[in-house]
Amino acid sequence: MLSKTDILQAVRQHIAERGEVPKLGLPASGEITWHSLLEGTVVRCMETRTEGEQIHRGRIDLSGHPQYDSLERYRLAPPKDPAITTTLRLVQRGSVKEDPCPCGNGKVACSRCQGRGELPCAATTTCSDCRGIDACLRCDGTGHRTRKAPEEVRQAVDERVTCKKCGAFEAACSTCRGRGHVTCSTCQGRGTRECPDCAGEGTEPHKRCAGTGHTVTWTEGTIRRQPRTDKIKWPESGLPYMARQHAREYGAWRKTSLTHKDSVPDGLENEFKALLKPHLKPRDGEIAREADLRYLPLARVVVPEHRHRVYYVYPGRSTLQVLVLPSLQRTWQIAGAVLGGLVVLYLLSRLLS
Repeated sequence: MLSKTDILQAVRQHIAERGEVPKLGLPASGEITWHSLLEGTVVRCMETRTEGEQIHRGRIDLSGHPQYDSLERYRLAPPKDPAITTTLRLVQRGSVKEDPCPCGNGKVACSRCQGRGELPCAATTTCSDCRGIDACLRCDGTGHRTRKAPEEVRQAVDERVTCKKCGAFEAACSTCRGRGHVTCSTCQGRGTRECPDCAGEGTEPHKRCAGTGHTVTWTEGTIRRQPRTDKIKWPESGLPYMARQHAREYGAWRKTSLTHKDSVPDGLENEFKALLKPHLKPRDGEIAREADLRYLPLARVVVPEHRHRVYYVYPGRSTLQVLVLPSLQRTWQIAGAVLGGLVVLYLLSRLLS
């Protein structure tokens, strides 16, 4: 931890090096507050264990799967790398049951045609040209002439043919020849068509066994391990961005890497230890951990001689580093002056325009 004497001496030296002693003087004391920095990541391996019934349609060899009696008590070594995702599937001892399906051979009667292999189909369909309405202009498809052919039809005799129902010349639709309907193209007039679901066989694969005639059931335990990464940035707020960035670039950070097996090293500063411990506390479901963290003590200094400045002091690679930033009050003063200048310029531009 930096001493108060070292911090004030660094501020005095900074003022002297900048040639500001005649104007500011050398401070004899200062108000010091700590904003120690902690940054890095903590990768935790989180484990969940679930159990459920499984079914396989057909035959399957489960002899190569690990077996367990109690999933909670099943021992599994912690991972070497907490950042890797793994899934382990186990079989409960004695839970495997191989059963022939009640369907016998994997086939059941088709649910659509009820095992017949065929579906009812209309032997004929309405004529697409006359729609069954103008099948014959003399008999209307009944076979009995009830009216005379209109004059306009006689003028377009090439569009009509002799009626197969009543024999009227050039009075019937050329497609259905006066019948009003045509033979169904699907069933060719048979009145039945092949069932599309079973292709006419009358059977379909049994859904429970997927057509295999056999099922295997068992109780499966699953152990999933997934990484969870926590990014550490302390303090989260209250420190100017420029101060943090300056410290990142020029600071002599104290680094440490710890796993779940390691304790906090004794050689670390007490402040560093106090910041570390909350982030190294195990979480529910955590089985392994890897932390890469770094620490830098940083002091905020305000001296009575010039309170418009704030000094940030921290250890550098060879000597203490000092960063000077304007105080909050001075920042507002500068912002107000800039804003006032902009307003004056705006008003002058309006007067001169």
